[in-house]
Amino acid sequence: MQATGPPIWAAARRATLGVLFVTLLWIVVGVAYPNVSEAVPTGVAAEQTGVLEIVTVPAVQGARFTIDGRTHRADSQGVVRVKVSTNSRHKISAIDPKIADHGRTLTFKRWYHGNHDKDHLTELSGLTVKRNLRIKVGYQANYTLEYSFVDKAHYPVDRERVSRVEFRGDNGATVTGNGSGRLSVVGVRPVVTGGTLIAKKVSYSVQRVDVDGSNVVQVNNQRFIPSRQTTVVIPLQLHTVHFSAHDLLFGQPVGQAVWLKYPDGHQVRVPLDSDGKATVERLAKGSYTVRVDASGLSIPRPLVLSRNQYVELPHVSRLDISVVVAAVTALMLSLYLVRKRGRSVYLRTTRLRSARTWAAGRR
Repeated sequence: MQATGPPIWAAARRATLGVLFVTLLWIVVGVAYPNVSEAVPTGVAAEQTGVLEIVTVPAVQGARFTIDGRTHRADSQGVVRVKVSTNSRHKISAIDPKIADHGRTLTFKRWYHGNHDKDHLTELSGLTVKRNLRIKVGYQANYTLEYSFVDKAHYPVDRERVSRVEFRGDNGATVTGNGSGRLSVVGVRPVVTGGTLIAKKVSYSVQRVDVDGSNVVQVNNQRFIPSRQTTVVIPLQLHTVHFSAHDLLFGQPVGQAVWLKYPDGHQVRVPLDSDGKATVERLAKGSYTVRVDASGLSIPRPLVLSRNQYVELPHVSRLDISVVVAAVTALMLSLYLVRKRGRSVYLRTTRLRSARTWAAGRR
C-alpha cells in the first residue's frame, strides 16, 4: 500500500491540473471569440438593417400600414418604426383610406418622400433604405360643424327660418348648407411648405345667412377654426318694426290689419289693434312692401329695413275720397259759376259800349 500510494496521488494531481488547464483555455477562447459558433460561412456577407419610419400628418394614433406584407399600427405619436434590410426593396401601403378618429374623419391624401410622381397612390413600392428612411403620409381631417343662431338680444332663432348658410375657408373653398345646424367642413389639410409636409388648420368666416330671402350677417365679421371649436353661434341682424295706420285726412285709426310682403316674396297679414297699431319683431334686414288692409285706396309702399323703425301708414279711406270728391266738385262748380258770372258781366259791358258808340255816331 505504501509503494503504490505516491504514484496514484501524482496521477490524480496531473489529471486535475489537466482539467483546470483545458477549462481555462476554453474560457480564454470564448472571451476572445464570442461568436465563433455563429460565424458566417466564408463568402457570405452579413445582412445589414436600417429603419423605415412612417409619420402621419396630422398625428393619427392607430393608423394601419403594411410594410412588406406585414401590418403595423402607428403609436401614440402617429409614427411607425420598423427595422428592414438595406439590401432589399420594400413596399408600403395605407390600409384605411378613411379613419374615424375622435369626432373627425381622416381621409388619406398623399405620401411625401423622394419620388413625388407616386405620392398620391395608396401604395409605394421599390423603396430602398440605407440607414434611416422617413416617409410622411398626409390626411385631410373633416369635422362635423354644429351651428345655431341668435338675435341681437342673444335669444335663439328658429332654424327653419334660415334657407341658406355660407362659410368661406382660407383654403379658397366655400361650404354651403341650410338651417339644419350641421355641416361637414375641412378642418386640417396636408400642405407642402418649406420642403416638408405639415398639417395646416383651416379657418372659416361667415359669409351669409339667408332669412326670408335676405342676408342677415355682416360678411367676414365672424371667424372660427373647426379643429379648435366645432360649435358656432351666429348672431343675426334682426329688427323690430312698429306700424301705425291712420286716416290721411282725419287721423283716426283705420283698418284691421296690414299686409307685409317679405324680401323672398311671401306675404303675412299682421293684425292691428284698436289704435291702428301693430309690432313685428325679428324681421330680417332688407326690402319690404306694406299696405293697409282697409276699404279705400290701399297703395303698397316700400320699406327698407336696416334698424328698428316706427312706420306711419296714412291711408286714403272712403270718407277721404268722398270729401276730396265733394271738395273738387264744389271747386269746379264755384269756378263754373265764377266764370259764368264773369262772362255775363263781360257781355253786358260789351253791349253797353256798343250802344254808346252807336248813339254817339248818330249825333
